[in-house]
Amino acid sequence: MPSYAEDRAAIEQILTTYARACDRREFETVGECFTADAQAEYSGVRLARGAEHIVAHMAPLANLPVTQHVVGSVSVEVDGDTATVASYTVVHMVRTAGEGHEVVHRGLTYDDRFVRTPQGWRIADRVHRVLWSTTDPTVWPVPRFTAR
Repeated sequence: MPSYAEDRAAIEQILTTYARACDRREFETVGECFTADAQAEYSGVRLARGAEHIVAHMAPLANLPVTQHVVGSVSVEVDGDTATVASYTVVHMVRTAGEGHEVVHRGLTYDDRFVRTPQGWRIADRVHRVLWSTTDPTVWPVPRFTAR
């Protein structure tokens, strides 16, 4: 049986994989972070059961020029082959606004139930909540940085 540290590391890796896959638009990988029959709620919207519905919900990210999910403050409680996981994430999303672009910054929490599967830990239940959100003008694409 893996140690708590090994389980925690594997669970945190799934959270990081999900974040990176969202940002890279690797939606097949997003789906692989969940069990086939996963249940998810995003901002109060309860999705139909199944990883394919979660992937379909996340797919519109492809319409944004860039996103960046930054995962932090992860709490993991393992109980055999299940785990209760709470994490904070800050997401930055660039979108078209008028003649230019703006960036939306959002602070999120994920309350997850993970299960150990033959493929490793996977998210079986997810509740996503937005805690705060701000919007600022931005330049896109980002101009080349030069030191002065």
